[in-house]
Amino acid sequence: MIRRFEIMNNGIMENRFTVKTVQLAQERFELELFADLDREFSAHFDELSDPAKDLPEPPLFGSLWPSAEGLASWLLAKTWPLRGQRVLEIGCGLGLPSLLCARLGAQVETMDHHPGVASLLARNCQRNQLKSLTFHLTSFQNARTRLGTYDLILGSDILYEPDLYPQLEDFILRHAGQKCHVLIADPGRYAVSRFGSTLKKKSHYENEKVMVDGHDLPIDIHHFKLG
Repeated sequence: MIRRFEIMNNGIMENRFTVKTVQLAQERFELELFADLDREFSAHFDELSDPAKDLPEPPLFGSLWPSAEGLASWLLAKTWPLRGQRVLEIGCGLGLPSLLCARLGAQVETMDHHPGVASLLARNCQRNQLKSLTFHLTSFQNARTRLGTYDLILGSDILYEPDLYPQLEDFILRHAGQKCHVLIADPGRYAVSRFGSTLKKKSHYENEKVMVDGHDLPIDIHHFKLG
């Protein structure tokens, strides 16, 4: 179910966002997201024509991607023991997997490199009666980022640039606790087989598939168990 609503932007009412209800087994979430992602992209690239503006990457964060639904569904189906676990979601966007983990008792931190994520994530926490999640405005490409170590590291649909896989693996290993589980959900991108070469040397690796309603192809859940 999707409901459209208006927000005030510079004194003008815009129908920019919708609220989508997501049902994952017994867990129900309401997610605020972009009403029209194509319109957001058009506005973004129109602004790029102004060389005086230093804009972030396109607003991919404002959509619910099948990989995020697949990862959240998989975690719920596995009855993952989340209570008290330290969790980090890389490239969180709307943060559906993080919201699920927080609801199930995990200590969740999120990160994304797009500055628009923070306020949208905060509103979605409030909408789902959850405390605001710790958010880090950073990228796994930043070698200086040090966030601590975690019991569970998550990522959904973050494997679209093969040239960055080594940096992503380095970031994960830098933040993985001794017995950390790493879960990366992916819709089957062309170069995904190249990801994980270093991680696999330090972990037990499994790949499972999960179907998402409205999506024809399965989502791959890449599971690396360190320690």
